[in-house]
Amino acid sequence: MDVDTWLLAALDKLVLERLHDGTFVIRGEPPPWFRRLGFAPPWRDAPLPIDRALPFLEVFLPEAERAWSAEGAPSVQSDFWTQMIGDEALHLEATALRVGSSRLLVITRNDALFQERRRVLQRARELRLVHEALSREVERKDVLVHCIVHDLSGPLNSLLGALSLLGEQPLPEKSGALAAVALKAALRQRELIREILDVFTAEGMASDVSSGDLAAVVDVCGTVARVVEALLPMARSRGVRLEAPPEIGCARPCTVVGEERRLARVVSNLVENALRFTPPRRSVRVAVHDEPRWARVTVEDDGPGVSPAIAPRLFQKFAHGHDAGAGSGLGLYGARIAVERWGGAIGYEARPEGGARFWLRLRRVGAAGEAGGSGAQGG
Repeated sequence: MDVDTWLLAALDKLVLERLHDGTFVIRGEPPPWFRRLGFAPPWRDAPLPIDRALPFLEVFLPEAERAWSAEGAPSVQSDFWTQMIGDEALHLEATALRVGSSRLLVITRNDALFQERRRVLQRARELRLVHEALSREVERKDVLVHCIVHDLSGPLNSLLGALSLLGEQPLPEKSGALAAVALKAALRQRELIREILDVFTAEGMASDVSSGDLAAVVDVCGTVARVVEALLPMARSRGVRLEAPPEIGCARPCTVVGEERRLARVVSNLVENALRFTPPRRSVRVAVHDEPRWARVTVEDDGPGVSPAIAPRLFQKFAHGHDAGAGSGLGLYGARIAVERWGGAIGYEARPEGGARFWLRLRRVGAAGEAGGSGAQGG
């Protein structure tokens, strides 16, 4: 018996050696916990009936054979098992290893580690139950929100249709003005409903790592050009100049990671906000800038800018100012969730000459890594 084996026995571990005939004998001095199992001495060199002394080892022996198969093979460790001595519980684990020509089983009592593992497993089970409960709650809320939005959309669409038809009729001046106010309010209500749906969709995508949205690509120049064209009537009605370089959408496509419909909503949200806060006869400027591995979209306006009190939480949920033009506080939050999911970023900075500059940076694909070379024009 070598010194290492005696040392293991001295550390309150039971050391068994498997002999060539398949029997096991105790090497070294057995620990006190083993003596309480009731097996009378002599222990050394006498075969130990492990099926009665340590019945779990019969289950572990097929795995132990891997460690005994050849010299230098890695050791194999069992799971914990519990063995009773009267009212006392022994929490044991076994390690099979080969030392020279000796095939050894080292049995260790480790109550503290067993209790710690049990606490970890119990905590994992509790967290799983909490996660499942939260998932069910989120699913119920998601269904509820979609039902509410659907129930709101039906009557609102009817109201919009009726107000639009009413606006085409010859009405007294006061009645026509009231109809126009009602139509404007209904359109804003429809926009709010869309913002709510966008936010819930973005949050759902952010929590669903298996969504295919990350694999989608879009031509940012073409998308921005279509948004600008669609918002020109709104700009004219407010007396605001909506400016964009003519090259947007006409040069070679600048493809980025993103989904076209949601990217259009993000850009549209930024441009609409700028138009809403820009005084008449002033400008809103939209541009796409080429950067190495990125495309950067900027929306600048000549409005009052963002209050320093709001700016730090501008892209958080329900963050908005107190003026009459402030929105729901959901549009910029939904934009941030969507852009960050695509691996991009969105932000705000005050312009030194006055006004606001919103920007979003999107990951390039295809020509990624080429500096300044694929058709997105600065402005």
